[in-house]
Amino acid sequence: MKREYMISEIVSPKGVCHLSDIENVDDWARMHQNEPQAGRFPENASFKMSSDFPKDVKLADALANVDGFLVVSERFANFLADQKALAHNEVHPVGIVNHKGRREQAKYFIIHQIDDPKCVDESKTVGKKSTLMPDQFSTLKTLALDAKRIDGTYVIFRPAEYKLRVFFRGDLAEKIESAGFTGIEFFDLEDYSDY
Repeated sequence: MKREYMISEIVSPKGVCHLSDIENVDDWARMHQNEPQAGRFPENASFKMSSDFPKDVKLADALANVDGFLVVSERFANFLADQKALAHNEVHPVGIVNHKGRREQAKYFIIHQIDDPKCVDESKTVGKKSTLMPDQFSTLKTLALDAKRIDGTYVIFRPAEYKLRVFFRGDLAEKIESAGFTGIEFFDLEDYSDY
């Protein structure tokens, strides 16, 4: 049975770099609460390749990073724009700095979610709410979405009640897989447990 929405996970194939924290963005933590950055996102925003993985230097279409942002290649970002999948998101360029301290020539972007739907079906979800943000889950065993509460314009989003993972509409996830983009995998919520 086809699922309307899939949960994404950024994976690092062998040899692909992992990224540290974002640099030169003073209020990056507010981005996780959907604060728009248009007009003020710094031109020198960048990620360094993690020193924990000194031999991993390759680049994938989606790159894992400590902050949990959706960081994608220019090819991937253009594909998402062509698919008209970026409503409720901003796209900001970021540099990737290699282990030698040099900025990679390849262009990368953060796909930043600025408006998340309140769409978790709490009657079917098992988890614990955050003490700091009681409207959001901090841990989950199972997650269910109420698709009726997700406007059709939301193609890429984070549920307002669970912002740790990015969700994709099922048809877009299939197109991404068919196009062979690297560094990202999609899972049916019913089969997923790695929250």
